[in-house]
Amino acid sequence: MTRSDNADKIVLVTGINGYIATHIGLQLLQKGYKVRGTSRSVAAKDHLLAGAFKGYDAQYEHFEVKDIVAPGAFDDAVKGVYAIIHTASPVDFTLKTVDDFFGPAIGGNLSILESAKNAGPQLKAFVVTSSIAAVVDKWRLPPDHDYTEADWNDTAESVARKEFTAPVAYGASKSAAERALWKWMEANQPTFAAAAINPAVVTGPPISWPATPDKLNTTLLPIWNIYSGKKEMPPQIGGAGYIDVRDVARMHVWAAEHPEQSNGERYITSNGKAPPQAAADLLRKHFPERDIIVGTPGQGYTADYWFVKGESSTVSTKAYKALGVKRFISYDQSVLDTVEAFEKQWPGLAQNFKHKN
Repeated sequence: MTRSDNADKIVLVTGINGYIATHIGLQLLQKGYKVRGTSRSVAAKDHLLAGAFKGYDAQYEHFEVKDIVAPGAFDDAVKGVYAIIHTASPVDFTLKTVDDFFGPAIGGNLSILESAKNAGPQLKAFVVTSSIAAVVDKWRLPPDHDYTEADWNDTAESVARKEFTAPVAYGASKSAAERALWKWMEANQPTFAAAAINPAVVTGPPISWPATPDKLNTTLLPIWNIYSGKKEMPPQIGGAGYIDVRDVARMHVWAAEHPEQSNGERYITSNGKAPPQAAADLLRKHFPERDIIVGTPGQGYTADYWFVKGESSTVSTKAYKALGVKRFISYDQSVLDTVEAFEKQWPGLAQNFKHKN
C-alpha cells in the first residue's frame, strides 16, 4: 500500500497520548493515514501537534473521551473509521483493589467494542493492546516454561484477591480484559477482525514527553533513575522481558493493516530478558564519566540479553514472521536510544558526573 492508498482511511487510536500510542499514531501518519486520537482531556491535542505529531495537523483529529467505560463513550469517535487500535487502559500501580484494575480494563474494551458495532461497514480491524501479563502464569506453569500465544494467565486473579499486590492485579486485569474481547467477538460475530498484541516490558525513546522526568511512565522511569545516578536499584518489572516501543507500535500497525491474517490472533512481542541490573551495567560501560549504581554486575541476564537457560521464555515467533524479521531492536540499542532522547529533551539535567581529583 502507498501513502495515497491510505489518505482516505481513518485509524482511531485510543489513549493517543500514551507512550506506545504516540508511536503507533506517528507510524500511521507517516504511512499517510488520517489519525483520530482520543484522550481524557482535549489538551492532549495541542501537546501532540506541538511535539510528536508536529507537521501533521491536516492528517490528525482529536476526540475527548472522559470516561472510557461509559456506555456510548466512543460512539462518535468510531464513526467512519477503517481500523481501531485500542491502547487506552490505565497502568497505575497506586490502585488499591483488584476491581479498581478490572473496571477500566474490561469496561474500556467492552465499551469501545459496543460502539464499534455501529461504526459502519468500512471498519476492517480492531487491535487491542494486551500484555505479556495476560500470557504468563508463573503459579500454574513450570518455571522453565516456554510461553506461546496459546498460554493464559489464569491464576493471577485468585492470587490478587487473596493477597493484593498491584502488579499481580494488573496482570489479572489484562488477562480478564483480553478474555472479554474474545468472548465478545464470539458472541457478536462482527464483520471486523480482531487481534491482541501482548508486549513485554516496553523500553525505547518516547516521542511525547512529560514536563519532568519524575512523571515518566512505569517502564521508562527506572532507566532515567539509573542513568541520572539514583543510588537504589529499581525493582524488576514482572519477569524482566523487554521489547522496544517502536517494534510494539509496528506490530499494532501490521495487525490493523492485515485483518485477514491477524483476525483471532494474539502476538507476543518480547525480545529476551533484561532486569534493571542490565541497564545499570550497560550505562556504566557507555558513560564511564557518570556515577551510576553498580549493584551486582552481570547478574540475572545473559550477555546478548536473550532468555536465561532454565528460566521461562516468551518468544515472539509469530510476530517475527508477521513483520518479516529475525529479531527485534536489541536491548542495548533500545536503552541507549532512550538515554539519547533523555539528553535531547532535558539537556544537562542528569548531573551525576564523577568528580576528578
